[in-house]
Order: sequence, then C-alpha cells, then structure tokens
Amino acid sequence: MGRLAPQHLHATYAGVAQAAAADSAPVLLWGNSPAHLCLGQSQSAARELGSEIAVPVVRRPLGGGTVWVDEGQQVYVFIVPLRHAPRRPAAWGAWALQPALATYRAFGLAVEQRGDDLWLCGRKIAGSGSATIGGCAVLASSFLMHFPHQRFAECIAGSREFRSWLEAGLAATLTAWAEHATVPAVHVLQAAFRDAVARTLGWQLLPATLAGAECAAIAEALVDLQDDGYDCGHRALRDGIKLNAESHLVEREQNGCRVRELVVRGTVVRRTVCRPAQTGDAI
Repeated sequence: MGRLAPQHLHATYAGVAQAAAADSAPVLLWGNSPAHLCLGQSQSAARELGSEIAVPVVRRPLGGGTVWVDEGQQVYVFIVPLRHAPRRPAAWGAWALQPALATYRAFGLAVEQRGDDLWLCGRKIAGSGSATIGGCAVLASSFLMHFPHQRFAECIAGSREFRSWLEAGLAATLTAWAEHATVPAVHVLQAAFRDAVARTLGWQLLPATLAGAECAAIAEALVDLQDDGYDCGHRALRDGIKLNAESHLVEREQNGCRVRELVVRGTVVRRTVCRPAQTGDAI
C-alpha cells in the first residue's frame, strides 16, 4: 500500500476484513505510515498518554498495548477469513508470526518466538496485535528498523522522572534491526518475506488492488476511527506501562508516598519511594 496516513493505515485493514467473504482468499497488507501512537482497542488515550503529544494518536481495532509506529517500520497485516486460520484465536500469533521469524533468520538474526512476540538477544524486537474483524482473523506486526526511545517516552502519562526511567527501561527491554545488522532495502525485505510466507504458510502471494467494496468499507472504517472517543477504555497496565512480557514500569501512590518501580525480566532493578516534602529515598 506504500505510505498511508495513520488513520488510513488502520482503516485499510479493518475495511478489507469487513468486506471479505467467507470464501475469500487471505490478504497480506504491507505498508508504512508517518509517526503516530497507536493504542489497543480497549485503551484510554486520556489515561495512557501525556497532555502534550506531538504526533497523531489512533486507536486501532486490534488488541495489545500502546505502540509507536513511524516511517522506519515496515508494517504488515494478515487478513485471513476464519476458515483459513487456526480455530483458537490464542494460536493466531504463533501461527501468523512464522513468516517474520523465518525472515529474520534468513538475514542471520537469531530471533525467537515468545508467545505473540519476537525476541532477539533477550529483548523484544516485534510485538503483534490481533482481533476478529468481520469474518476474518486479523493480525498486525512490523519489522522494527529503529526505535526512538526518547520520543516514545515523552508521550506517555507520568511524571518527568517516570518518563526518564521509561526511556532507560525501553533501552533495556526493546531492540531494533539496526542494532544488530545492516537494515535491508525494502524490496529485499519484501522478497524475503514473500518467500518465508510460501515456506511457512504454504501461500503464494500475488499482487492485488483494492476492489470497490473494499474501498467503501475502508471509508466507513475511517469514519469510525475519527469518531472514536478519546477517554473510552482504560490503562492497559494499572499505574504504568508494560515494556515486554517480562518487564514493566509503574508509578503509584502508596501510604502517602509515590512509589516508582522498574521491573526487567521479572526482577526489580530500580525502586524509589518519594515521601511528602522530600526529594526521594532510594531503596
């Protein structure tokens, strides 16, 4: 699809899914988008994000938490009529991430799968979000070439100290392609992914254009995204943010004190308690 405006990107896969028939062939949508923050379908922007956001905010019609999307990522979305997908939605991630896993390995990156995420050298390099839309299983992920830790952290709700800790926590728990190898040209990456889809899912990908019914459904999905309520939903992780499946950062009021805690790979690596009229006591 080339480069799509943030809301148009998410409306496109939603519209294609809504327009699909039960006997339609699976679709792979590939594209990218200017920088924006993307919330999961049940998240509240008012609770997750700070008051001054320099990029657009879109609530995607898929599960998962807050993610950063920008031009440096290659986004792909599988839109699969349910008869072609695993019966249990819990199995969709492991199934649909197979081509990405094979693609990384084809470039010499020893990526492994952990649940619905992909990890490299002990840090997450790709997440995923999925949902049933219309009669389709829809799963989205991306190839993360670079990650702007500071820009993302500046957008998240919390104190100045919380966002500083978040930036450090992201560096310890997330990684990107450029940290490990030369980033391939887009057409080279696409060719490798196309081959991986054939080897892992048994599908031969063919070029396609949007049909009239799909364009109409995309237009409807775009209206739904624009009408989305800013404050509906909740915070995915109470008092903080999940960094990966094993790590999180929280900041909460407890017994009259502000407690800030960073957990990396299941271990508390940093904790501070700030009491009233004090700058803070490290524990």
